Amino acid sequence: MIALTNQMRRRIAVGGMIAAGLLALTAGAAGPLQPMELRLGSGEKSIERYQEYGYNAAIIGDVTQLATFDAACPGAIPAESDLRNRIERQRKKFQKDYDRANALGLAVGLLTDEVSLPTPVWKQLPSTDGNGGIDFDSPAFWNLYRAKYREVLRAYPRVAYVVVRTGENYSHAEEGFTGHTVSDLSGGYDDAYFRHMTRLIEETRKVVVDEFGRSLIWRTWDLGNDGFHANPKVYDRVLAGLTNRTGLVFAIKHTQTDFWRYNDFNPMIGRGGVPAVVEFQCAREYEGKGAFPNYVGSFFAEDMRHAAALGAKGAWIWDFGGGWGGPFLKSDRWVRLNVFATTQLAQNPDLSPRAIAQEWAAKEFGAKAATNVAEMLMLSSECVRKCMYIEAYARDHKGWKPSLNLMRDDIIRGVVLKELYDGSKQSLPEVFAEKSEAVALAGKMRSLFEASRDDIVAARGKQTYEESLSSLIYLQNLTGVVGHCVNGMFAYCQWQETSDPAAAAKARVELQAWSGAWTNYQTEVPKLPGAASLYHSLNRTQNPGDHNVDKGTMVELCEDALHKLATADAGRASVQAQNAAVQN
Repeated sequence: MIALTNQMRRRIAVGGMIAAGLLALTAGAAGPLQPMELRLGSGEKSIERYQEYGYNAAIIGDVTQLATFDAACPGAIPAESDLRNRIERQRKKFQKDYDRANALGLAVGLLTDEVSLPTPVWKQLPSTDGNGGIDFDSPAFWNLYRAKYREVLRAYPRVAYVVVRTGENYSHAEEGFTGHTVSDLSGGYDDAYFRHMTRLIEETRKVVVDEFGRSLIWRTWDLGNDGFHANPKVYDRVLAGLTNRTGLVFAIKHTQTDFWRYNDFNPMIGRGGVPAVVEFQCAREYEGKGAFPNYVGSFFAEDMRHAAALGAKGAWIWDFGGGWGGPFLKSDRWVRLNVFATTQLAQNPDLSPRAIAQEWAAKEFGAKAATNVAEMLMLSSECVRKCMYIEAYARDHKGWKPSLNLMRDDIIRGVVLKELYDGSKQSLPEVFAEKSEAVALAGKMRSLFEASRDDIVAARGKQTYEESLSSLIYLQNLTGVVGHCVNGMFAYCQWQETSDPAAAAKARVELQAWSGAWTNYQTEVPKLPGAASLYHSLNRTQNPGDHNVDKGTMVELCEDALHKLATADAGRASVQAQNAAVQN
């Protein structure tokens, strides 16, 4: 296998929370790559789905939320308390899924964020600072930490896999749990961080692997460009502190930071001698989450092949999950396309992405429509990339937030437009063309699909056709909104800097077109059968912890720019009239 080119790297993308399927990538000496024994899935509502996709294991519960601590910390979680009732509900749900998975022959996996404990248990521990920090040198902490895993693994002897994340921690404080990441307990990537991280991995491994004979999958994921997941120096130093790696597997996203385009292939994959599984995302939180076609086949195939060449042991495929809000789907058709493609590629990265698209299209829409639908799908990734990213900015800001999350979940964030302009203004013709190309690609995708209307209706019915067409109309409208917004606001920023009347004229045309496109998107798209929920004009995520005020939203900025352009026009007209009067 050859290394990927920089252009290939810029086009790679993925995004978000716990979800998916673990399929193997073992590079054989000859012939197609064979799947690993382990195929692990998470995020599905129906356990039967795992069998449909050929997985043989499923993540179905959270270690921390299943532990009662009755033996380790008696009385800390009283009977009939809200927290105890919640834990009992989680245990009943887990038991049902656990029994069903085992009956289907699926190995069971658990996951958790660390460090996390029930709040009343956490309060029993000595604090490093008196403000709820953890003393990693305290025997009391490690006794409770080990007890959590021992209790749960002893209660559920057929749990096969434990997955741990330390780079983000959503411990649900409102539901009675407290949690911290390792970096926020130590204050950053300092000596304390490395000491705490390596001990946390080793203590967990001793219980999970040495005591109970299960497998431990440790996610390297954390935030930004500088940590365990993205920085080889941090990664290497963590590894250097692990004297016993028996039974330890690292899970690493295929992009160097989060699931965005314009990220390099993660250089930690194949590094350091620890077995790795590589994470991919199908319901892409930065790219619509399946509200419209966004076929991953072509760029996932490149990274599958690269990972296999580096000896990766598996691919962790996030079927669903990621982010905080919508778009909320009425049909998961396009996510299922990506799950199908990614699982196929995980079993054989040398498969043709177009052939996979053709196979799926024939199953979904009928054999006669397959060629047109596959062609439409092959255009979709570029359409989404050109709509939701700004390449002129992103190519100089690869890694964390390559387009400043202009679009994430179901939010268009106007507040970042000026910064994106500042990083792109030397390439404005390229930006303007990119957004226009997104609109054109969306139109071509729709036309290809509509050309197969009769074949699809005959093979799969009118509802399948109309709901799928709705998603393409949704995309076409959205590319218009985003394209006119970006082009209009960038031209407006240029006019403010240069007073160039041509820039003002372009800004006026584009922003007036944006106004019409935004109104049409908000009023007409919701009427479409099967359409996903809409994008919003906000400047925050829907993360409950995000308290950013919604000033400078897309709508506010575009409408203010239109007003100032109109004021400037009126002022210019007044001056011209006065000059004419003087001359007369």
